[in-house]
Amino acid sequence: MRTLVAVLALAVSMPVIAAPVTADAQIQAGGRAAARTPRVSREERLTNLRNEAEDRLLAIEEQIASIRQTGETAGGLTDGQQRQLAQLNQRKEREQREIARFEEALGGS
Repeated sequence: MRTLVAVLALAVSMPVIAAPVTADAQIQAGGRAAARTPRVSREERLTNLRNEAEDRLLAIEEQIASIRQTGETAGGLTDGQQRQLAQLNQRKEREQREIARFEEALGGS
């Protein structure tokens, strides 16, 4: 019985060595994984940014269409809807300018 108590006391009092080693391994693996990630070319990056801007533009245009449809159904837009449309139109213009900049940087593609 004393042996069992001594073994349990020793096991409980020992520091946990496996956790830091596992954490270190994860950090090292993550660092190496980043080094293996292929670099994205400037053209790919600009194309991705343009595509994201086009997606945002599409979402804005859908919101505008939805508000206009709601206004037509209700017989007119409320002041809040008109303000919302004005803000969305400003965002739409910004996205269109951004898309034009990306296309110009990509050589007009």
